[in-house]
Amino acid sequence: MSLLPSEIAPFLEAWNRLPRGIHPTLPQKKDINPIQFGEFLHLVCITELVCPRNLQIRYAGSEFERLAGFTIELKNYYDMLPPQFVDTTEQFHSRLMGTPCGAYVSDMITSGSGSSYLHQTVHLPLSDEKGEVRYLLIYGFGNKPVGDHEPRRQGNHNARNIKELHYLDLGTGAPAAYVSNFEFHKAG
Repeated sequence: MSLLPSEIAPFLEAWNRLPRGIHPTLPQKKDINPIQFGEFLHLVCITELVCPRNLQIRYAGSEFERLAGFTIELKNYYDMLPPQFVDTTEQFHSRLMGTPCGAYVSDMITSGSGSSYLHQTVHLPLSDEKGEVRYLLIYGFGNKPVGDHEPRRQGNHNARNIKELHYLDLGTGAPAAYVSNFEFHKAG
């Protein structure tokens, strides 16, 4: 995981300390709490995959919400995607939950005010109390100007905005395809 920015290391260390048990390689959503993750809560988002194309935002920390460009009204992540980016995003979530594996993504975002900035995130799957992989814990940071609270510009989600995407093996493998410097590279 040397390709990850050093800013992510403390978060990954906290995630790695979480107990595994119900699922052999993943912690449970219930373990994400203020005691274990208090210092990170403003920078995380927890989502639940209810069914394909229905990724409900269960929690979004204030700074994560600002950096990701969410509006308070957003409930289903797919509702903010332009139609041409839905299939690609669904494949991404299917890989994360199905493998299960993690991912590092750096996304070039333009806000409604015109600010362009890089939002860097790590996506890690979590299990429910039965061991089923239904949740994603997403940690993110970025360089959005401090006073900019404008949401992401409408239609700004697309494959051309993904600067980096690398799947992370959490113990059960990971897809080899990746994006580097805005260019997609197939597996093998």
